[in-house]
Amino acid sequence: MEKFKSFITEAKDEPYKIVVLSHQLAGVRDTKDDPDLSGTALLVNFGKKLGLEIFQADFVGAYTRKISGKRLLYSFPFDDDGLVQLPDPKEGKVKYQKPYECNPEDTLIFPRGLGTLGFTSSRAWYDMIKQFEYDGFTIIPSLECYDNSTSKYLSYILFTNNNVATPKTVQIAHSEDSERAFKELNTKFPIILKSSTGTQTGVGVVVIESMRSLHAAVQMILLYNKYLPIIIQEYIETDYDIRVAVCNGEIIGAMKRKVIVGDVRSNVSLGDDAEEMELTELEKFE
Repeated sequence: MEKFKSFITEAKDEPYKIVVLSHQLAGVRDTKDDPDLSGTALLVNFGKKLGLEIFQADFVGAYTRKISGKRLLYSFPFDDDGLVQLPDPKEGKVKYQKPYECNPEDTLIFPRGLGTLGFTSSRAWYDMIKQFEYDGFTIIPSLECYDNSTSKYLSYILFTNNNVATPKTVQIAHSEDSERAFKELNTKFPIILKSSTGTQTGVGVVVIESMRSLHAAVQMILLYNKYLPIIIQEYIETDYDIRVAVCNGEIIGAMKRKVIVGDVRSNVSLGDDAEEMELTELEKFE
């Protein structure tokens, strides 16, 4: 695999400083939440092996100030096991790491864990990253990327507007909207019902076999969260899916995930196995 800097035009000889912002307590499922197994830990540990200067912060409690023209980031400390140390109300004291000075010329901001606003995230976190962006910092991934990818329906709009083949998708507008939406989808059962945002590792993706089941499921979901955006999609049967990592228009890796037996999903976190895959020239072109 080629070095990352070969894919970016702004690569420079001096190493960048990296600020990684995440939220360790974002899990909303009863699955393992070991910080050593998270993508954030892999990023931080690998960066340190490369000799990069990395500052890690948790979104909870973090804030930024500009003092004498310098952008400073304040955040809670971490223990030796990599766990964020939240304030103890019994102690009555709030501890922070030493403020970290960020410079748009040599500091990259990695927001990992912005999550879903109002669900696993706070608008204040988004606004803080936006403030960095306004100051000229490079955000990876950008907030535009975050906005586009955190809504499945917006992704559908982007795909269709750019002539990218994608399953037909319709929004459910309210609890009694199932029949209208299904007619607009213009397909047959079974179909897929899912939250447009906020799902984790395949949870929240449901196969619906009939109008009766669709109507009941939509009513139940919106009973407990009437503002949750939900969508239905045509069901396309397949044996596997392919995930391709693309950087600056170049393919840097691909993996194949078989659909779990008795399921329609292929998430590794649900027990599936992934294997490395070499794409054909036709697949690369598509």
